Amino acid sequence: MTTSLEHSLRPRVAAIAAAAILAALSAQHAAAQGAAPNGSVGGQRAQFITIDGAKTRYYEAGKGRDAVLLIHGARPGGTSSANTWTPIIAGLAQRYRVLAPDRLGHGMSENPKGIYTATAEMEHLYAFLRARKVTRLHVIGQSTGAWHAARLAMEKPEMVRSLIIIDSATLSPPVGNLAERRAAIGLGQGAGAQRKGTIEEGFRFNMEALSHNKEHVTEEFVAAAGFMARQPAGMRTDEAMRGEEAKRYENDIQAGAKQMREWMAQGRLQTPTLIYWGRNDPSAIVEVGMKLFEMIAEKNKRTQMLIANDRGHFHYREHPAEFVRTVAGFMGQY
Repeated sequence: MTTSLEHSLRPRVAAIAAAAILAALSAQHAAAQGAAPNGSVGGQRAQFITIDGAKTRYYEAGKGRDAVLLIHGARPGGTSSANTWTPIIAGLAQRYRVLAPDRLGHGMSENPKGIYTATAEMEHLYAFLRARKVTRLHVIGQSTGAWHAARLAMEKPEMVRSLIIIDSATLSPPVGNLAERRAAIGLGQGAGAQRKGTIEEGFRFNMEALSHNKEHVTEEFVAAAGFMARQPAGMRTDEAMRGEEAKRYENDIQAGAKQMREWMAQGRLQTPTLIYWGRNDPSAIVEVGMKLFEMIAEKNKRTQMLIANDRGHFHYREHPAEFVRTVAGFMGQY
């Protein structure tokens, strides 16, 4: 004879068992593909910290007086993470304290509230900086992450010594038809964009489609992306991005970008700014970067733009040593 307590516990026990099986299978898959259990790549070691109830994954290296915050790109998903920065972390850490978190609901960072907006990601980043006791920093943001980097510079100008923006059609004024450019290389647009095939196949295709030099898309990098996407946090995010949350995210990030462009036109962005663009980016084309440069430089005299030849969307991965020399030289002025 079973009791009412036993009946009530059965669903919970079943859920726990299912989660344990999933975790075990994910670990087995990761091991088979050469992925570390914390998703680390490139000789770096990821750490975890709980931020406002969200277990958050991040890299930290170096002991310099000044901190550098690296904000990765892409829309919410298990495959988008701070792993993108690992080729440059060691180089920057020779001079700076480098912090590179997975944004809220990205990689292995949880999103327990289940609300996906760039605004919520900003609150998570601010809480992360407080937790790591960072009060003054340089900030580097790529693609979607440049949205967050620029917002940090405009909302907290007293904190930010310099700003580096890398290939961001999300932040920049629109030029031409972005959807057509992405479709021409086989990519969708916006949160929830999916590609058929395995997670690893989709991730590799996306990275290579946006790159001019594809050697940086290594087996380790791809395997780690697949591993993280199969974790409970990644699976929840990817499921949410197939529904209404994707629309919520796009509406929020587009409204925020429009607002920030108005702020830039008003001269609110006075942080020393370097716009660093890959000439061969097939999505965020050079003309997009030029438009952003003109908007910021009109009111901010400490704005520079560098267009790097033989580079795609991920030029900091394609030529990491040159990237480190360039941004360290710029940041060193401030």
